[in-house]
Amino acid sequence: MSENTTTGSELEKIDLIALLNDFFHRLRQIWWVVVLLTALFAAASYYRVTTSYTPSYMAEATVSVEIMFGSSRGNQNTAEQMGSIFPYILTSGALSDVIASDLGTRSVPGTIKVTNIKGTNLLTITVTSGDPDNANKVLDSVLKNYPEVAQYVVGQTELKVIDRGDTPSDVSRMSVIRGSMTRGALAGLALGLFIVFISAVSLRTIRSESELRSLLNVTCLGTLPICKKKQRRKSESSEINILYDKNRGEYVEAMRLIRTRLERQMTDKKVLMVTSSIAGEGKSTVAANLAISMAGKGKRVILVDCDLRSPSVSRIFGLKKKFPGLVPLLRGRCSLDDAVMNVEYNGKSTTLTLLPGGEKETRLVEILSSDAMRALIDKLRDQYDVVILDTPPSAILVDAMILVNYVDAVAYVVMNDFARRRYIFNGVEELMAGDAPIVGCILNGGRARSGSYGYYGYKSRYGYGYGYGSGETKMPESKASSSKKPREKKSEPKPAARKQTSAQAVSGRTPGAQGDLTADRDQTRQRDKD
Repeated sequence: MSENTTTGSELEKIDLIALLNDFFHRLRQIWWVVVLLTALFAAASYYRVTTSYTPSYMAEATVSVEIMFGSSRGNQNTAEQMGSIFPYILTSGALSDVIASDLGTRSVPGTIKVTNIKGTNLLTITVTSGDPDNANKVLDSVLKNYPEVAQYVVGQTELKVIDRGDTPSDVSRMSVIRGSMTRGALAGLALGLFIVFISAVSLRTIRSESELRSLLNVTCLGTLPICKKKQRRKSESSEINILYDKNRGEYVEAMRLIRTRLERQMTDKKVLMVTSSIAGEGKSTVAANLAISMAGKGKRVILVDCDLRSPSVSRIFGLKKKFPGLVPLLRGRCSLDDAVMNVEYNGKSTTLTLLPGGEKETRLVEILSSDAMRALIDKLRDQYDVVILDTPPSAILVDAMILVNYVDAVAYVVMNDFARRRYIFNGVEELMAGDAPIVGCILNGGRARSGSYGYYGYKSRYGYGYGYGSGETKMPESKASSSKKPREKKSEPKPAARKQTSAQAVSGRTPGAQGDLTADRDQTRQRDKD
């Protein structure tokens, strides 16, 4: 019983910590909403109080109360007693009627406040009115008519003015404005924090591999770091392509790690489907770079754009030529050779082939579930070592559920802090309901792991680097292109030999694409073992 109670309290503590982490994370994202609401509410309060504020002028006098008969000591004692009674006389209805009659008004144009200074016969009379002249007139009338009214209660008295304030002033204006603005700012701050809290509770996303594993209970293949690309031209693609883009060392190394882990999961498997929960999670970019990374090892890889509602493979690779696409191929309007293209690198053919999606299509259920689609996948399975299908999101479209029947493995892409957890869970649940062979998830746009040697690029604090600075993936040539390559004359040896990188020195290989790939693979395997 005690163990169950302890476990329950630990779970509540974990949930509370997770909720607080989500709250502060969301606060860092939309802090400007809190600031904006605070400023708007403070400004609204200022406008309201300045437009509706009624000025309040105060006239003040300090007087002493003296009794006109009796011994001097008794006179003082009686005066002290009267000092505590006179405030009630001053605020009585009888005095108010006399003052109103004296001023020729129906009522006293202001409020009268009397304060007794304890232990003395001194009184502080304060008159507050919306007009400074009325405040002065009421105070003068009080000093003039008070003895007459008090005579009927305590006998003959006399008020001696000890101190009379200057011209009445509106001293409460700034305090009223400051108080109103403070209350408005606090109301705006409370509303902003409430919005952040609701957003943190309702928009819970995935931000780490541990959260991804705990939600889905599947293997996490790796994390791809945030890697932004500057567009020099509007027509240029904003997606990352490690075959052409330079200075992507972190991304390249992370993709190699994911590729290595996928290869372990895909023993004797050829067809891989890459999907996500919703649009915008970068699954097409991941599929394209994964295909490039696998082809970099000399494998014959074909990338098939099955996301026909939003084809993007042509854009990622910057293809200017239009291809028929998958739908005309399945309907027999073109041949496979006409629908595919071989990717070139530095003017040479590689082992990577693309099957672009072509024009956008909307009626895809019958096409993707046809016998022609199954026959195409079987044909590609025979011709290539790896077949990668870039499919539509699984949580919102049925296309991925259909394509699951043709594949050997599924890699699920989750964008860091993007899709809600319920969408991710529903997308994976839909695939598992169709017996999808999910081999793992990929966290896209996450933070790079840190360590003494650095997770990406292998740049250590001791200054050693392993040659990934360029970020380019070297692609082996296809056999067809290498056979047609003319024989070149041997060049004279240069006086200064090119310096080998640390990886080349360790492996004993000369600089070259295959040597770099072998060294990279060995380093990746050693790191996975560690």
